[in-house]
Amino acid sequence: MNKLILCEGKVDAILLSYYLERTCGWTHKNNVKNLDIKINEANNEYGYWYNRGDENLLICGVGGKDNFNTFFKNKIHDAVVHSSAFSRIAVVTDRDNRQISSIQKSLKSAFQPIISIIENNAWTSNTYRNSFGQQIKIDFLMLVIPSDNEGALETLLLDAISEDPYDEVIVNKCKMYIDEIEPHAKKYIKNGRLKLKACLGVALAVQYPEKIFTLIDEQIRSVRWENSDLLEKCFNELKKI
Repeated sequence: MNKLILCEGKVDAILLSYYLERTCGWTHKNNVKNLDIKINEANNEYGYWYNRGDENLLICGVGGKDNFNTFFKNKIHDAVVHSSAFSRIAVVTDRDNRQISSIQKSLKSAFQPIISIIENNAWTSNTYRNSFGQQIKIDFLMLVIPSDNEGALETLLLDAISEDPYDEVIVNKCKMYIDEIEPHAKKYIKNGRLKLKACLGVALAVQYPEKIFTLIDEQIRSVRWENSDLLEKCFNELKKI
């Protein structure tokens, strides 16, 4: 039984894989035979398989929030229609400044006719007709991060770090520092999303100064996110993949 998680980018995919490995027992594995999903790293795509018993899970970063449509149509659609490749599909995406209803509408347009019923943070049962004319059931989850206010994955991670009162002070100081330096760093901090990334990067650099020269994915793996009550609540439905 194969499952699929689509998220925006590499960092998202790394965090989700790390979290699900630690909390649900998934382990990294080689590609599944007879199911070759072509990942183009030149387009900032990312994809790895994981295994748990007789279940397989593919986690893909599609290269940005505007690429779910293209990625699904070019890489996933035919595998689903011709071979019922996945029994469950989840999409994890940043809210940014969008309305949840507009995200639902966009994903429904991108995934039709396979997916037609979408709710935020809830699994929905869908049916589609495969290439043999059979009606096939597939479950779908849309998870918008954060669900209750504007922001992105970085917002969630900063909030998770802030669950510890000691680290909350550090996060608040980092936010103040980025606010102060932003007017002098427009060459690098060009928008609100990059400002969030900068704040998370500074906070991790303070918490893990010995890893300041390692890649961000290594820094992400250094944090025991599985101990976060906030992430437990946020990813509760996703863990049912």
